[in-house]
Amino acid sequence: MTVSILAYVVTLFVFISSYSFSIAALVFPKWLTFVTPVPFYIETNYGLFRLCRSITRECRAFPSADHGDCDEEGFCELWRAAGAGMILSAIIGGLVIVSLLGIMCSNRRKRARAWVSIACMFILYAIPQAFSMGVIAYIFNTSATFYMGTRYNFSFILCIISWCISVLLALVLSMVALLSPPEYAYEPLN
Repeated sequence: MTVSILAYVVTLFVFISSYSFSIAALVFPKWLTFVTPVPFYIETNYGLFRLCRSITRECRAFPSADHGDCDEEGFCELWRAAGAGMILSAIIGGLVIVSLLGIMCSNRRKRARAWVSIACMFILYAIPQAFSMGVIAYIFNTSATFYMGTRYNFSFILCIISWCISVLLALVLSMVALLSPPEYAYEPLN
C-alpha cells in the first residue's frame, strides 16, 4: 500500500487545475445571468459578491440592503453563506497544495501513509463548494429575485467541475494506495 511520488505529482497538477477553477468561480461575477429579450440587450450577471449590468458597465456589491436585494426573507443570508463556503474552500485548497508539496518533499515512509490525509483533505475541499453550489441552485429555483430566463453561467459550472474533480482525486488516490502492491513485494535485480 504505497503511493509513488509520481502519483503525488500527477495529483498535484490535477488538483492545481481544480483549484484554479474554484478561484475563477470565486472571482468572476458570473454565477447567474439574466439577459433581457430584444429590442434592448441588457445582461445582468450575479456573482457571489458583485452584480454587474451591461447597460451601465458598472458593478456593485451584491447582495446589498441599500439596493433592496435583501427584501426577500433569508436571501442575503443564504447568498452570503454560499460566498463564505467558496472562501473556505479556497483556504482549504491552499492548505491542500502546501500539504501535497510537503509530502512530495518527505521520505518514502511518510509518503506511503499520507494518502489518507490527502484524500480526506480533498473531500474537505469539495464539501464547501458543493454546499455553495447547492445554495445557489436552491436560491435560483425558489427566489423571486431571479426572473424567467435567468440561467446558470460559467462560474457555477466551474464550481461543479472543481468539486467533482476533487472527489474523483480522493477516490483515485485511495484506489491507487489500496490496490498498489506493497513496497517489499519488489525484488531487486542483481
